[in-house]
Amino acid sequence: MESSGTGGTGGSGGMSDRVSSALEDLRKTAESAGGDVRDRIDDAVEQIRDATTSVQSRAETATGELRGQLEGVRDWVQSATSDLLDEVQKEIDKRRAQLTGSDEDAGSGAGGGAGTSGGSAA
Repeated sequence: MESSGTGGTGGSGGMSDRVSSALEDLRKTAESAGGDVRDRIDDAVEQIRDATTSVQSRAETATGELRGQLEGVRDWVQSATSDLLDEVQKEIDKRRAQLTGSDEDAGSGAGGGAGTSGGSAA
């Protein structure tokens, strides 16, 4: 978990360096070993290489899938935001029309007077 927090290429490069170093140590040990021990070390090295290749491939696939999901979420949020803003604007327009209609019905003199006093104060 913590290594994924370090992020990106630097984190995976460090892990790759450590695995490579461990494989090199195993290879040197295999050179000095003989017979069955050497064969077992060679097999272990090959299994580690296969495993790291598999892990890297799965990580790349998962990264691609996550990027696709992130793009989908981003598109959804943008669309939802746009739709919500449209709804808010409709509600504002509706309320403005109600207020404008009620001001005219209640008497525009009070509204006009407020406008006039506001204008002369400025």
